[in-house]
Amino acid sequence: MLSVLACGVSWAQMPSSFDASGRSAQSESGVQQGDAGSGQPAGPQLFGMELPLLDPSTDTMTYNGSKIDVGNNAVVRARFEKYLNQKPDESAQSKVYRSQINKILKETQRYVRGGKAPGSQVLVNIGRTLYDIADYPGDGGQAAALASAIVSALDAQRANYARDKESEALDKEIEDLVKKTNSLQNQNTQKGSGAGAGAIKPAAQKGGSSTFRSNEFRIAHNTSKIAENKGLKVKNDATNAANLLATKTAYQSMMVSFLAQRRYDHALIASRIYRHVFRDGDTKLNLKEDSDLNKTFEGIGGLPPTVAVLDQAASNARREVDQNMEAVHSLLAQNKLSEATQHLIEAVAVGEYMQSVTTFSEENRRRIAEFWSLRKKALTTMNHRDYGQLEEIANRMKSLDADFDDSLLRSYCAGRKRESDLHVRNAMKAMQAGDETKFNEEIRLAGEVWPLNPNLDAGAKKLEEFDNMDPLKDDFRDLYSRKQYRTIYDERDKFKVVAIDKELEKQYMETIEFVASIDAMLVQLGELSRQDRMLGACMAYEKMIEFRNKDARYADDLKFNQALNEYRAQAHDFVQALVDAEECDKKREFGSALSCYHHALCLYPASRLAEEGVRRVSELILDGEYDGGIPAKAEGPAGGTGGAGGAAD
Repeated sequence: MLSVLACGVSWAQMPSSFDASGRSAQSESGVQQGDAGSGQPAGPQLFGMELPLLDPSTDTMTYNGSKIDVGNNAVVRARFEKYLNQKPDESAQSKVYRSQINKILKETQRYVRGGKAPGSQVLVNIGRTLYDIADYPGDGGQAAALASAIVSALDAQRANYARDKESEALDKEIEDLVKKTNSLQNQNTQKGSGAGAGAIKPAAQKGGSSTFRSNEFRIAHNTSKIAENKGLKVKNDATNAANLLATKTAYQSMMVSFLAQRRYDHALIASRIYRHVFRDGDTKLNLKEDSDLNKTFEGIGGLPPTVAVLDQAASNARREVDQNMEAVHSLLAQNKLSEATQHLIEAVAVGEYMQSVTTFSEENRRRIAEFWSLRKKALTTMNHRDYGQLEEIANRMKSLDADFDDSLLRSYCAGRKRESDLHVRNAMKAMQAGDETKFNEEIRLAGEVWPLNPNLDAGAKKLEEFDNMDPLKDDFRDLYSRKQYRTIYDERDKFKVVAIDKELEKQYMETIEFVASIDAMLVQLGELSRQDRMLGACMAYEKMIEFRNKDARYADDLKFNQALNEYRAQAHDFVQALVDAEECDKKREFGSALSCYHHALCLYPASRLAEEGVRRVSELILDGEYDGGIPAKAEGPAGGTGGAGGAAD
């Protein structure tokens, strides 16, 4: 069972691949999110939170219903590589640090086993020792934080003790005041006996009145003082309770922080001396009920979390890390690098700051680093789908570790190569059949499976040879150059194979789309002309003239010209009016031209050609300066009818 990993480690999931032993992680963790109905047993729980549990067979960490490829996680991988490239810290300062930490652990272990409880001076000495070793860089200031927390807790309890003593003195003073007050009240109470009970002599009445008033003043003073002392006592009790709660909360927060940061030695020291620092017997963690931390630390079986549970978690984590490191040393002695790497990944991920991890020798780190770099390169090569190089890497890993199982890598590479070759074969068959869509799809799939497939180049050469032998390309080029688009369209199935050529693909597609658009337009215009033999034909004729003026390719299409002649015949009067207007416009007979355009508008009121002619000729007449009956500014037709005369040719 592992402890909670460091909060600084990101759990962003990376694509699953294979683990250090060569086994597939994808088959185990294809579903990254756990499924409650999958039948998989849940991981162990701590404070209501699932503990991360690493499966050595797949290099995956199960955590809160998710499977994470630890070896292929960017942050975990980076931290592990940083660890491998660091030298073990064997400086004199580090040895002193580890010696002092071990000494404190042994000393605090006696308190857990029921030994003599430490006095405050012993706790102060532990704090001083922690302060002394806090300068060690590898500690990261954690020892000083723990020492400060211990000293702060002791100072707070000393202050509470002083207030308790003050409250005891206040209780004694209150008791004395109560006695004095009762005595004064008794003096003012006249208790006679027998017949003389109510008989008071005049002289005694006079002296007694003064004494009575004096006692009343003293009683009032004592009552006020009693109330004041009681208030101070209540204030002291409230201050002590608040101070103790605040100090406990700060101390407990520090312990949880140590556990989250994987500082298990510090967490153990803090938890072992907790009940001796706070001697009220309450070890429950003080968490707000609605806080996120309390929702996470719900406790085992619904019970509130305690300091003892934190102690247990830290102890188990230390044991797991030490056992993993023992396994690493044993496996390295047997030259089993893959399994040793696996256990070292787990040890570093869970206990990076443990002494057994930080003192791992430089020579062993280099051996695992070499194997790890090959594993990393294998992952990168697999992602890039370079299966030839991946086989070479597998051979190298096998040479370093005879027990390395490379069967997965070899079978995977062989399968992907055959899959890519099959797509290339299908592409060649599609090329011969002239199936452009199938050819492009198969070539794309072959490249996706194995981008460096040498058969892709061979297929490209065969395609080039096939193109050179194909006479259809020459026929297509000839028809296209002579603008025989209708012929290409009618035989589009035969010429479809030329689209394999990137140069001709665009021309082929444009030709097919253009002729198809002409046919669709003719169908629509034919339907309109059948609905209204006169106006429909006029509108169809004018639309076709506009299309021809915008794109000269329409004039080269046989069907287009045939339809245009048919509509010209059906709308003879309208077309003739436009032709006459254009002729008069060319001769600068603007009055006659205007009359012809008006006549065309009467025949087809929606005519844009006639309307434009009326507007243009009217502007010439209104703005012109006549000289001999001809406008001085007139320079012939300004665009004419857009080709009505040409339609009559």
